[in-house]
Amino acid sequence: MALDVTGETPVERTAERTVAAPPRWVTMSLIALAVLAVDQATKAMVRAALEPGEGVDAVGPYSIFHVQNPGVAGGGFAGNALPLAVLATIGVMLLYEFLAVRTRARVWLALGFGLLVGGGVGNVVDRARHGWVTDFIRNGDHAFNIADVAIFAGGVIVLVGLIVGRLRPARIDG
Repeated sequence: MALDVTGETPVERTAERTVAAPPRWVTMSLIALAVLAVDQATKAMVRAALEPGEGVDAVGPYSIFHVQNPGVAGGGFAGNALPLAVLATIGVMLLYEFLAVRTRARVWLALGFGLLVGGGVGNVVDRARHGWVTDFIRNGDHAFNIADVAIFAGGVIVLVGLIVGRLRPARIDG
């Protein structure tokens, strides 16, 4: 079995049949939807179990502590966060499309951008529904949520993928 990745959509070739791999947006979207579902479920559990400002000790320096964060990046841009978050999510999706057609690291990009988009949309949903984001994983003065973890991990995975996959040189047709 070989994988031919010369075209837009990678094709898996076997002795019996040829199977097209799912388009890059399908894989990335499924990952994003999974992150969104886990993020929204955990935030709903925290809102149902704890009042804002309440918490319980968890593991080591971490606690589960209900925080309503009206801003972004540690509370900045309070009141103006929704438009900024929507623009950032659109920008991330455009960057994904740009990079996906220029690199050999398609699996890395689908995973990384799936995490980035899923986390970003998870926080956008909170901002649109509540006017703030539910943060609940607390370490000292810092609180974050599953969406934030996904965004951080996605960024690391995209960077590693780009380094490992190296951008393809531009073709010069002459």
